[in-house]
Amino acid sequence: MVSGLSTQTHHPAMVRRRSQPDLLPAAMRIVWVLIIASALMTAGFTFYPEWTRLSEMKVSLAKQNAQLEELQKLVKEREQEVHLLQTDRDYLETIARDRLDMMKEGETIFRLSGTTHKS
Repeated sequence: MVSGLSTQTHHPAMVRRRSQPDLLPAAMRIVWVLIIASALMTAGFTFYPEWTRLSEMKVSLAKQNAQLEELQKLVKEREQEVHLLQTDRDYLETIARDRLDMMKEGETIFRLSGTTHKS
């Protein structure tokens, strides 16, 4: 007989008893995983459409803010032009002559175009 080695034989009923308690915690873990997975899927299906809608609304808001800034800049330019037309006689005269294609005596008008035509 070798010392330190167990010569104990396992009875089949004892082996079964040991495996059955191991089966219960494994089954419980599987049930918990399924419960958590279904809860996450439910939350995903519930909140994903709202999340995408929120993202679209943020993009739309950014575009509208950019458009608002452009319009505010345009309003400021128009208000300045109105102020100059009401208070600055030289500016009014210059604008009137420009729009009516008129010039003062001895004045030369040069019109520069942004595009050139190549022939």
